Amino acid sequence: MLRRSCQAMLVSVFLVSTARADDRFAALDSYVAEAMEKWQVPGLAMAVVKDGEVVLARGYGVRQLGGDSPVTAETMFSIASCTKSFTAACIAMLVDEGKLNWDDPVRKHLPEFKLADAYVTQHVTIRDLLCHRTGLVRGDLLGMNSGLSRAEMLGRLEFLPQAAPFRSKVTYNNLMFAVLGAIVETKSGVSWQEFAATRLLEPLEMSSTVTDRTSVAADRLATRHRLYDGQLTPLRTLPYDRNTAPAGAIYSTVRDMARWVSFHLQRGEHHGRQLVSKEAMGEMHALQQSIPVPWPRDRIEPDGSVRKSNAYDARFVGTGLGWYVRDYRGRKVVQHGGGWGAEMAFVPEEDLGVVVLSNRDWNGLVWMLIYDVIDAYVVGPEQAWTKGEKWDFWLPLGGPDAMDREVKTQRAELEKHRKSGTRPSLPLTEYGGTYQSKLYYDLVVTVGDGRLHAQFGDYAGTLEHWEHDSFYGHAVIEPFLDWLVKFDIDEQGAVEGLEIIHVGWKEPDERFMFRRRKGCEG
Repeated sequence: MLRRSCQAMLVSVFLVSTARADDRFAALDSYVAEAMEKWQVPGLAMAVVKDGEVVLARGYGVRQLGGDSPVTAETMFSIASCTKSFTAACIAMLVDEGKLNWDDPVRKHLPEFKLADAYVTQHVTIRDLLCHRTGLVRGDLLGMNSGLSRAEMLGRLEFLPQAAPFRSKVTYNNLMFAVLGAIVETKSGVSWQEFAATRLLEPLEMSSTVTDRTSVAADRLATRHRLYDGQLTPLRTLPYDRNTAPAGAIYSTVRDMARWVSFHLQRGEHHGRQLVSKEAMGEMHALQQSIPVPWPRDRIEPDGSVRKSNAYDARFVGTGLGWYVRDYRGRKVVQHGGGWGAEMAFVPEEDLGVVVLSNRDWNGLVWMLIYDVIDAYVVGPEQAWTKGEKWDFWLPLGGPDAMDREVKTQRAELEKHRKSGTRPSLPLTEYGGTYQSKLYYDLVVTVGDGRLHAQFGDYAGTLEHWEHDSFYGHAVIEPFLDWLVKFDIDEQGAVEGLEIIHVGWKEPDERFMFRRRKGCEG
């Protein structure tokens, strides 16, 4: 089904700029179609910028699996966390205007800002937030359509646990970009959405880029997909919480995103107008916090064999300000990805930029295509990796079942320790009620059709008995995370709270604890 869709839609290829595509991409169509089948990606679009020109912009496949609407260079995708580069540019503009400095303490501009650690609260800077070195756990659920006001969300950050010592390592955090958005609003007097639109999107002529999905016409939007229990499934597209929009709310096209990477290659200049100073652009693109990378990177495979390091492996990698920075083939690469299947990168030394947007969550294909294009310009076909070498490298890291496999692996591990033949210690009605968290918003548990049901903001799922006072929910939180819910029973035999284990979650330091609200039982 997926192969037929990809091949049928290749006729939708759209070439832009100077009337011909670079002959480096002559075999691209068949290669991408085959790779999309391998990675189970229904649709993608890609663009290449070289020496100030868009030399390629193409669409492949379909906007939604099972449909016949083609992906083109005008199809709008969520760029998800690529949005962070826009927020960093907003901050850079305020730095240029003298309204703040990179190394200002956050509390200088948001006095109400408070974290669990008093020292971190006083000393954490705007730079720290931009390069993800606060040491805080992610706390993403706080930003998932919570309905909280900005003041309420900021007020809950003091309950966000510390996962690592302050400034010791990169600890990726979306909520800190919500804080940056609040700083933009405080210093500019307008919303982050308005600032980004009027100061960046409009001057850059990015007319097909929006900060709010509700303004996207349905006939231009690509549908997000995720593999769950072996089945590729379309997902609901929920609007981003306004508070966390600066971390990932933007929707765009590859044509517009080509303008964005070109703007960065031109170091903040567009049509002769310097929108962001070269100095500020240099700060964003500079390595700020290193991520340890052992070299050489020989890796022991499960079968005991050794995978030798190769050119995909970096000698250095780390965060810039709203970007990641690494080396590849001896060149500096500035890049960022988005969890909904987006990736953008540029190589300043080669005046080269690449954007790949897809409608399949967390797929390694977008990364592979980025490096394919870089190889095409940097080393040529005789030194580039063969298809087999590339697929052997990328499939284990970001193959079609990588996330699904993570859920299944953790589920299987739980199964090994599951005690069979047990029963709940209480009638189901006794588990019902509203459960509160100091950090997150309310979780409501109800009983219906002889089963427990959980409602958490816009997310809902059915909980099946697992063992004792634990219950399992399949695909409760999109994108398809399972839940194991463990109810706590006090000495009087009453439910006093619960803990949620996210099956498939990779943040071991983060715990999800809720206490039952008095008077809301049953």
